Amino acid sequence: MAFRGAVRRALTVPVGGSMASQFAIPAVTAIVADGDAGEPGAVALAELTDAMMRAGVARGRMFVLLAFASAPGLRERDRARELRGMLGVPVLPHDPAKAAFEPGRLAAGVPLALEDELREAEAVVVCGRFGADVRGTVRGGPAALLPGLASVSTRAAYDAALPAGPPAERAAAALAASRAVLEHVHVDFALVWSGGDPPEVMAGAGREVFEACAAAGWTSPRAGDGA
Repeated sequence: MAFRGAVRRALTVPVGGSMASQFAIPAVTAIVADGDAGEPGAVALAELTDAMMRAGVARGRMFVLLAFASAPGLRERDRARELRGMLGVPVLPHDPAKAAFEPGRLAAGVPLALEDELREAEAVVVCGRFGADVRGTVRGGPAALLPGLASVSTRAAYDAALPAGPPAERAAAALAASRAVLEHVHVDFALVWSGGDPPEVMAGAGREVFEACAAAGWTSPRAGDGA
């Protein structure tokens, strides 16, 4: 209940303006969500889609793309079916082997190949935990797109470009690499939470939210954060 309340408060006063202003045009919207987020992820998606409905985006114009740490198997497809039944919108698990949409290139010139369903989206929303673990691995925020929705080859290029040094150095490089995707895919809105206990929750315009979270230390590696 405490987490649900924090999500509702964040959605009531989002960064960058009201929900109505954030979703002034009822565009076809892809919600990029962490498939491994468990119960908090389900709660956040339910509250987010309800808030978007109240702001004027019909459920028929939303779909969810689930990003997992591994290729989708039985567990991942079961999770997608469960969320589809709960939310009443299409829920699709991302398969890195099938990504085909190439909106640009990475800094090294490697094609930026992302989930093909993004091609159909007129707006993009990110929903999930945002932070770095003790190893310097960043998940959520812009990393929900890169490497979250990337192809096998793009994920490999992303990983190869990261330094093998201290976790703080690796996390900073990972965040910078993930942020580069925002030059090619605009994130209109984000609902994210930290790895703290209790988690902090922030919602609002994508870039503004990601920058505020990083400034607040969410992306600094810390023990106990399972991001």
